Amino acid sequence: VESHWPQLFYNNKDIAATFPIGNEPSPDAIHVDYHDRWPPPEDKHVLTTLCERFGIEDPELRTYYYPTPEERAKARLIRPPSTRPLLVVHPFSGFFAARSKQWDFRQWKRFLEAIPPEIETLRFSDVEDPATPTDRPNHREIVGMDLRLIAAILQSADAFTGQESGLAHVATALGIPSVVLFTGFVPPAVFGYEQNINLVPDLPYSPCWNKDGCPPCKAEICTRAIQSETVCEKSLEVLERSLSRSRNRLW
Repeated sequence: VESHWPQLFYNNKDIAATFPIGNEPSPDAIHVDYHDRWPPPEDKHVLTTLCERFGIEDPELRTYYYPTPEERAKARLIRPPSTRPLLVVHPFSGFFAARSKQWDFRQWKRFLEAIPPEIETLRFSDVEDPATPTDRPNHREIVGMDLRLIAAILQSADAFTGQESGLAHVATALGIPSVVLFTGFVPPAVFGYEQNINLVPDLPYSPCWNKDGCPPCKAEICTRAIQSETVCEKSLEVLERSLSRSRNRLW
């Protein structure tokens, strides 16, 4: 398999070998990429498009990810088990970042400040990413961590809230209940999953498939249209359902 993220395929018994895109390891390598046609068909999920290249028809619209035992052990040392509910937040999508894909940071600030202090929040980021827009009790930042270790820690989360991104796909592959924000760039019908709560702006020109936004909005309206109160409400709902089998309500 050739991929922008070859590490996603490690420890998968169905994959013989993985390589970064561009190395052309062999004529038989499967090129896992969807950017050769943009925008993709709006009525077809990206997994369906990829599977068609492999001769797979009508695939199950879900993904799989396999952390190793060693990665899980390291994750427990970095973030030991806790009685606090853990919500992983992802306020910035760096790879192939589009301005129309980034939920407004003022909304992120209000959202984070509305999360009850009993809940632990955790953010993974790169060194060049914008800082988290607010301080809150029981929040932790992990900067510059390897994706495999990020996924192993993410597996221990009770819920995930973030914009449509690679990390949202990983959270879904791990079975983490998720609230995913779709701004004006792409729709959940193509890049979302039914098991998640997918929030979209109620705008006639969304999605625009334009990284800098379309003429009516220029990524100024669609990125602010989803309200922080809605995201907070849905995140708490997801957390409560995730915890209901083993813990009492804490907020």
